[in-house]
Amino acid sequence: MKTRTTNTRRDTRNQDGQHSIAPVEMPGLDNHLCFALYSASNHMTRLFVPFLKKLGVTYPQYLVLVVLWERGARGVGDLASALQMDLGSLSPMLKRLEAKGLVTRRRQPDDERRVLVGLTPKGVSLRQRTEQMLGEFYCFLNMPLDELFDLKDRLRHFVRSAGPKEERTTAVKVSVPV
Repeated sequence: MKTRTTNTRRDTRNQDGQHSIAPVEMPGLDNHLCFALYSASNHMTRLFVPFLKKLGVTYPQYLVLVVLWERGARGVGDLASALQMDLGSLSPMLKRLEAKGLVTRRRQPDDERRVLVGLTPKGVSLRQRTEQMLGEFYCFLNMPLDELFDLKDRLRHFVRSAGPKEERTTAVKVSVPV
């Protein structure tokens, strides 16, 4: 039976000046938010891997394909940004996807530094098999879809909200008289 920490707490303020309750004592492993998120991520990946093996791709490769199916051909930098992945990890993965015949990588004629990644016909056709596999996977999870979508929405909110707020800068167009 899991219990929540009921130890002494102290009132502190977060970065935005809002009150926050912080535990005074170290919580046990099962009461750490970071461990719950880590465990859930690992568990989900372990459950998903057998389904991805049927498609012949790894989880990160699958995510690249999802972005390309959703948004069409993209530059490598755009893919890295969408996937929150560094270029050093993404580039070798794109080479492996290209070797599997699922994507193409082409340098842009107007800018040789920019590489455009697009789907091959084989990559496009994999989408239909993936849609069928996702239906099987959601059944395999054995949880109501509304609970799964609520969990996804809450996790996305956590990713957007937790941690320091990034400073947003706005580009200002400056006109210089000639």
